[in-house]
Amino acid sequence: DEAKLKRAVIEIGLDKVNKKPLEVAKHPIGIESHVEIVKKMLENGDNINDVHVVGIHGMGGLGKTTIAKAVYNEYLTKGFNGANCFLSNIREKSAQPNGLVDLQKQLIGEVLKEKNISVSDAAQGKFFIKDSASRKRVLLILDDVDSVEQLDALAGGRDWFGSGSLIIITTRDEEVLLASNVKQDEIYKPQELNEDQSRELFMLHAFSGEQPQGEFVNLSHQLVAAAGGLPLTLEVFGSLLSSKRNVQQWKYTLEKLKRIPPSRVQQRLKLSYDSLDYLEKKIFLDISCFFVGRSRENATYMWEDCGWFPDAAIMVPVRRSLIKMDEKRQRFEMHDQLRDMGRAIVEEECSRKLQKQSRLWNHQDSLDLLQRKVI
Repeated sequence: DEAKLKRAVIEIGLDKVNKKPLEVAKHPIGIESHVEIVKKMLENGDNINDVHVVGIHGMGGLGKTTIAKAVYNEYLTKGFNGANCFLSNIREKSAQPNGLVDLQKQLIGEVLKEKNISVSDAAQGKFFIKDSASRKRVLLILDDVDSVEQLDALAGGRDWFGSGSLIIITTRDEEVLLASNVKQDEIYKPQELNEDQSRELFMLHAFSGEQPQGEFVNLSHQLVAAAGGLPLTLEVFGSLLSSKRNVQQWKYTLEKLKRIPPSRVQQRLKLSYDSLDYLEKKIFLDISCFFVGRSRENATYMWEDCGWFPDAAIMVPVRRSLIKMDEKRQRFEMHDQLRDMGRAIVEEECSRKLQKQSRLWNHQDSLDLLQRKVI
């Protein structure tokens, strides 16, 4: 229709100037109110030319990254002239060899349009960013930050960026924000979904938006209450139960969920992992350890050589919202809570003894073991 055509034309135009909107969520329930609050915080103050910073703080699975993506999309066409950058999974990427330098290069490439830039270390990267970005109005999202060192390397001061720049930082650790001179009134702490929003999100995943019947009505209410308003938990459990139309299976899942405190998110999510079969579990663990953000094609070749029938096995964790696919780039995506859960499962298989782990994803750990010749 006409609306879809207009949206497609706008996206093509935005893509040409590095303004491609980010995919927010399949069902962005309740996101609008969060976006409006963050926008008001970014636009607060007498001087619109100030560099505005907002930190989004909360537990994993609350939707911090989703909110940041939605706000980012709102500002793409607001006069940044392509000087925009969304740095995702900073906690994960910075732990890799030269991780901070690679993130600095990404920022320089996307904001400053400098290709093949040579950055020898983080100190040089800091100098280059500050020297060049201070003359640009920048839209920058720093997602999943967990240390002051990361912020210092990527956005060490407001004077690094030009007048009117907007910076959003998502983190689970409020102390990182406060230690980096983000003021208390610049920190947004989103609340969990309310009961109506939680029910709507759960129904969309469990019943494709249809209304439950019979005993499933009361069971749905109880599951929604037990989920504690966390979008990730609601999505994963709705997806898990969507294929189960047996009342006893629902009651069994509900009882297991109730026994785990809401604060122990990973342990709750593991209930969905436990329902996978042997091959599905192995593929989920491989993705969580090695293939988040990586090509599906390359991973599939490996699994086929193992005789694992990956095309069929992948679809079960995808349907259960444990794995997502970037359909355009054919790459695996996974919420950081689910990725961390998968890695914790691998570590616990052998009482956290590195030399006995089935998978090693940290480069330094792998190198240390090879040098000690314990593999």
